[in-house]
Amino acid sequence: MAAPSAHFLLGEANWFGKGRLPARLPHEIDAPGPWSQWRRQRLQPHLVNFLFPAAWSIFLLAAGGIPLLLNAIGHGIGMELRLGLSLWIGAFFLLWLSASLISLNQTEGSAAKMWIWNIFRIETLHLGVLVWVIYTEPVGSLAVVALLISIPLWTSHLVRIATLLAWPSGRWLLPIAHVDIGLSNIDSEWTSESKRWARRPLARRNVSSGEMGDTRFELILFGVREGNQDFIAFHFVHPSGAILDPFVGPSIGQSIPFPRLGPIFADVPNSASIQERIGDPPVSPVVAEWPSELIPGWAEEE
Repeated sequence: MAAPSAHFLLGEANWFGKGRLPARLPHEIDAPGPWSQWRRQRLQPHLVNFLFPAAWSIFLLAAGGIPLLLNAIGHGIGMELRLGLSLWIGAFFLLWLSASLISLNQTEGSAAKMWIWNIFRIETLHLGVLVWVIYTEPVGSLAVVALLISIPLWTSHLVRIATLLAWPSGRWLLPIAHVDIGLSNIDSEWTSESKRWARRPLARRNVSSGEMGDTRFELILFGVREGNQDFIAFHFVHPSGAILDPFVGPSIGQSIPFPRLGPIFADVPNSASIQERIGDPPVSPVVAEWPSELIPGWAEEE
């Protein structure tokens, strides 16, 4: 099999704009001491893929909302109520759909988890109430209020999804020299799913809401093979199925598109809490040397 690429860990240059790949991006920090043998593997960022559907979502919100608002105040333009509602609801649906399609291109991404994360929320119930109000009483002050409320409601969806997609995608790898990695003696907080290394989930740990953020997360050990080398991958998994880089610094707040609203609406982790509560690696396998094809890349960039 082919040897690992020199960009296996650093990612592809076109993910981060023009120029050479940096050994470290501004938000990236070293892993805590017990994780020092593990190395970050950057995964493809996906926020840029959200820009085009978000722009179309704004168009649909205006194309349906403005005629509905004019109709509510008694100056309709002749657009059928169902058409206006379809365009207006389509603005929300497009955000959910685009996030789910993006998840299909993520490592171990799940469109179903992304749909659930977006749909099963109190905001969706609020949207349903607004639709019912406008459909039953399309003319009058109630419809006007419902349409005005829909703007911050739509904004909350946009901010939450964009903030999640802006969080750096990455996982941490450790090369192993033996398939017996100690899963039978794994830390008590973890649940083993395999007796030996394999190219699939090996163990999981559930992180409850409030421990590392305002939502629950999942830590997963995953078997990865690249070239002729076997690795254990550490995945920090968001409820949407996205794999987030757990070891980032406070500067991450400067790279998200909505630095003030993002932490309010988004279910992203607290970077400081991760450092405090991540604990030690749950297994202590026989560690192999990192493939030599990777080392020149690090040395060259540093």
